[in-house]
Amino acid sequence: MRTDLALRRTLRLRAHDGTGWQKLILVKKRGEGIEHVWMKAILWALYLPDFPAMSVETPIGDTYKPDLVQLAPPPGGLAYGDPEPIFWGEAGKVSEKKWQSLFRRFPDTQFAVAKWTSPAGLAPHADILHRAMDGRARRAPVDLLAIPPHAADFVADDGTVSVTFADLHRQRLAG
Repeated sequence: MRTDLALRRTLRLRAHDGTGWQKLILVKKRGEGIEHVWMKAILWALYLPDFPAMSVETPIGDTYKPDLVQLAPPPGGLAYGDPEPIFWGEAGKVSEKKWQSLFRRFPDTQFAVAKWTSPAGLAPHADILHRAMDGRARRAPVDLLAIPPHAADFVADDGTVSVTFADLHRQRLAG
């Protein structure tokens, strides 16, 4: 693990979005494990090419606050309602109740769920997500990713995050 970066309370990161470099600052909060911060960094870098306007821990006027989100304005413009999430990323523990609510309200939102585990450790999390879908049709995928214990190795000393889906185990549950 990159202990030099992990010990800092602020991680200054950068990743390529397909057209250029973007920067991200993640602050490790009191009581938050460094694994949670690494998972957010990895999710951000993985999905950045598809969602270049993604933000981190941004309240969106919902009961729940995503770890990562990209919003799309509602049809007809902002005067007609709140923006809808087109991407929602979660790192770590999330209750089944939260997933039920999100899946019910956002069938067109792509979800990415990162777990600090081996590929074999994803099975119970996949079961929770399947139950939360409750047979509802989804028009966007739900990705479940196993983030390995060496995930910090995907971040160089200068903060450059270099990771691809080929580096991880991804299970696509719906969409």
